Amino acid sequence: MSAYKHDHDHDHDLDDAPLEHVYERGWLRDVEDREEYRPGGLHPVHIGDVFATRFRVLHKLGSGGLATVWLCRDQEYEQEQEQKQKDKYVAVKIIIADESRDTSPELRFATQESLDFGGAGGECIAVPREHFWHDGPNGRHLCLVLPVLGPRVTALWGNFEDPVRVSRDIALQVTRGLRFLHGNGICHGGWFSPDQDDSVLTFEHLSEHELIKQLGEPNREPLVTISGASPIPSGPEYIVESLDLDRLDARFLSDQISIIDFGESYDMHHPPPDLGITASFRSPELLFDNTIGVGCDIWALACTIFEIRTEKSLFENFMDDDDEVIMQMVPMLGKLPDAWWSAWEARGQWYEDDATPLVNPETGRPYMLTDSLEVLLRGSSSPLVNDSRRDKETVVGIEESKVLGGLLRGMLKYDPRERMSVEAVLEHEWFKG
Repeated sequence: MSAYKHDHDHDHDLDDAPLEHVYERGWLRDVEDREEYRPGGLHPVHIGDVFATRFRVLHKLGSGGLATVWLCRDQEYEQEQEQKQKDKYVAVKIIIADESRDTSPELRFATQESLDFGGAGGECIAVPREHFWHDGPNGRHLCLVLPVLGPRVTALWGNFEDPVRVSRDIALQVTRGLRFLHGNGICHGGWFSPDQDDSVLTFEHLSEHELIKQLGEPNREPLVTISGASPIPSGPEYIVESLDLDRLDARFLSDQISIIDFGESYDMHHPPPDLGITASFRSPELLFDNTIGVGCDIWALACTIFEIRTEKSLFENFMDDDDEVIMQMVPMLGKLPDAWWSAWEARGQWYEDDATPLVNPETGRPYMLTDSLEVLLRGSSSPLVNDSRRDKETVVGIEESKVLGGLLRGMLKYDPRERMSVEAVLEHEWFKG
């Protein structure tokens, strides 16, 4: 999915969903929840709508639990083209009314004038540089103006001649972006998965006609109510399918990436009571004690660097199950500290009390993998996306696995106080190739 389908503010619980369905099911798949067109919910948008007297809607970039995101043309661009102060095309994220607050974490970047995005690493951050409020039939909506980003990083592997070099450079950009955040007293709080970080697009030079020709006309479907009444005013006349930016012509893509989704970001000196981060990227202090801090970002960054380089998750987790992730930490990083080991009730499914892996009597093998971090690195390979290059694989060699393994071990210490700082990570020899 594109960045714009990951508005990673918390999805609604089932208990918060409308009790009765208002709209018929449609045939378009990559669309928002139709039932969110209700008071307090999503704002109805049509192609051609203009917001803040500036942003004219051209297409739909994506949607998530709490927002829709639209490709817009900034109509003030022509007026300020000589000063180069504005982008021709922008993404406008319209948050549901119930979640539109002055305290939105993402507003920190649009309102904090002390943040200098021209500083080192600032170019790797995709945050709203502007915001406005829009009153609609469903309430008052916070609208964030963002750069237009392309496909997720994982969609790009087959587009470059040297994916190993590019993966290292992408990991470097993510790390520089995190250093920028930490240097400004901000923790990202989420995760930096390649499915979350997006490539930067380069189609500012295209006319509106040329752009739509490349993207295709918006695919629409009437929004139909069960009662037969008009969906207006709470709903739009039609639903628009999100763009599939993975199919965008390679000439519009770059190897520059942007860290996105700051819905979990926070002031590092005032951490929140909880973080909505998937189990695969949750540090052990989060899993066991719900302790939140800078160390959580470093742990998530280590998981991200592994995934960027190998195209595989460091901790496989299909059910967002904490125990499944903890089970994989032990052979990789050693027995958990005593307090966590004793508190981990599920340990008996895989380990003896001394952390010796349990063996399946039928096969004579441990119930779970016991590979070290270096072995996992060397054993990781996956075919590239581009069919013409299927015979090549992104394999981590023995020497590189030693260097990269050393870096990751320094970031994956059980005690967050012992983990490398982001500055130390940037100085590591792995980034020097």
